[in-house]
Amino acid sequence: MTTHEDEQRPLLGSSPPRSPSSSSWWSTRELWLQGKGMILVMLAQFFGASMNVMTQILEIKGRKGEGFHPFQILFARMSITVVVSYLYMWYTKVPHPFGTRPVLHLLLLRAAGGFFGVYGLYSSVQYLPLSEATVLTFLAPILTCYACSLFIPNETFTRKQQLAGVVSLVGVVLIARPFSAFSSGDSSNAGGQPDSADEYHHILAIVMALMGVLGASCAYSSIRMIGQRCHALVSVTYFSLFTTLVSTVAILVMPSIALELPGTLVEWTLLLGLGVCGFLLQFLLTAGLSYTPPPRKLSALDGREESEAPKVSSRSSSGSRATSMIYMQMVFALFYDRVVWGSTLSLLSWVGSGLILGSAVYVAVAREVPAPAPAAVEDEDETS
Repeated sequence: MTTHEDEQRPLLGSSPPRSPSSSSWWSTRELWLQGKGMILVMLAQFFGASMNVMTQILEIKGRKGEGFHPFQILFARMSITVVVSYLYMWYTKVPHPFGTRPVLHLLLLRAAGGFFGVYGLYSSVQYLPLSEATVLTFLAPILTCYACSLFIPNETFTRKQQLAGVVSLVGVVLIARPFSAFSSGDSSNAGGQPDSADEYHHILAIVMALMGVLGASCAYSSIRMIGQRCHALVSVTYFSLFTTLVSTVAILVMPSIALELPGTLVEWTLLLGLGVCGFLLQFLLTAGLSYTPPPRKLSALDGREESEAPKVSSRSSSGSRATSMIYMQMVFALFYDRVVWGSTLSLLSWVGSGLILGSAVYVAVAREVPAPAPAAVEDEDETS
């Protein structure tokens, strides 16, 4: 039996539409919630590029032209990161600052993978042109997306995102022009970048760079598998502490590496800036890769109230999208090459930058396709 109030109650979906300003606010909020991970990773790449250019200056021009060893730079950078991370977690009272037992193995895997990733990169730039070392590191995001789609439930790496990743990699190749170290074009070493080494060291550097790719992919995948089960700084602290300990042992054991302080104010400033940028890189990168957006709501699209709007159940590709933002580091590196080293951009560099930016924007705005009905059945089975 229906009452008078039931007759007067509007049918579902018949409520008046939102005002344009309200709909715009909901759309902006929805875009932020869905793209927060990508934005954080993109910001991390800016600080990563800043850190890399400081590292390159210290390795080439530090110690009155002798250059700092990678272990010396890693010790300085990671020790600062460890101190800042623990102080921040203590000040904000982060729960479980040492992690929890269910994710302990993933935290250790992330730390070991991160060390091999960063050491492989720092070692390869000693014997490889910076462009060639950089282009090899960009194999890690594609490998990470594939790995996450295999090991993380409901994580997808769609064909469109695969295509965007390949296009981004093509853009990186156009910018870096790898395997052209012996050409005399505009991929010059005039800005102070290392010259081409002999064949043995060249191959050794490529092997070290590929080891860095595997390590970085392992670290990225571990961060995705940890997800929201621990604070982002816990993962950063494990990685930084592991790298600091290994660097300390290497400095004490290897007689060719001395534990010495910077000799000039510029070197102190670069090391301090490197530590700050390294901390921001790891914090933003970990927060961005581990972020899982809430289910997409139709309220931002059709103007319905949030409580009335059903949530769209879909297999998430947010991790693949966020990982694809790592390609943005090449664009920031182009800026630093121009400002710091005075490198002249070629037409291929501009084309490559356009491909990277276009792919990044495409990945950011591409709509996810809702999952078929069996996915919902699986969720019901898990909760039953």
